[in-house]
This record gives sequence, structure tokens and C-alpha cells, in this order.
Amino acid sequence: MSSKISIVITTTDNPEIAKNIASYLIENKLAACVQMDEVLSFFRWEGKIQQAKEFRLMIKTLSDKYSEVEKAILKHHNYSLPQIIKLDVASGFDGYLNWVKDEIE
Repeated sequence: MSSKISIVITTTDNPEIAKNIASYLIENKLAACVQMDEVLSFFRWEGKIQQAKEFRLMIKTLSDKYSEVEKAILKHHNYSLPQIIKLDVASGFDGYLNWVKDEIE
């Protein structure tokens, strides 16, 4: 497989924004799959320890689409400093990885 696969992770406190980001990425062939789950996040923000219910998106995409995925997240996101993390997939089931590639290319 020549195209590298990545997983991009972001969170938001608004489920509608999460759904909008996921839909935009799928509709524009920037992701093959986006999974959304609810998480409880603990963090320090502006010097205070916080906790918040958030919605995490796990975005399956091609590594060379990362910059477009990042721009799309920033365009639709409600946070001033959103988490956007790219994790490169070292290996996985070839059938699934090929499906991700085929859905995006």
C-alpha cells in the first residue's frame, strides 16, 4: 500500500459541531470513516483544573490529507484552541487500510 493512513483526533463539547465536522469530512472525501464517542476530559485551562464532557472524533484519513483535515476542523470548530492530533498508522489489516484509501482517493 503506497498511501499512508493516519488517524486524526479532535474533541468538542458540542455534539452538533462534532457531527458537522464528521459529515463535512466524509462528504468532501477527506475521511473514510469518523467515529464519535462521548468522553470525560480532565485538563488544565487558564491555570485552573477543569473537567468537561466532550465528544471525541477519530478520523480515518490519508496522511497527505492532514492539512486539509486540519483546516476543515478549524473552520467548523467552536474552540479557540482545539485538540487536533495526527497519529500515523504503522500497520493494520490490509483489507481495512485499502478500504480507507479507496474511499478517499
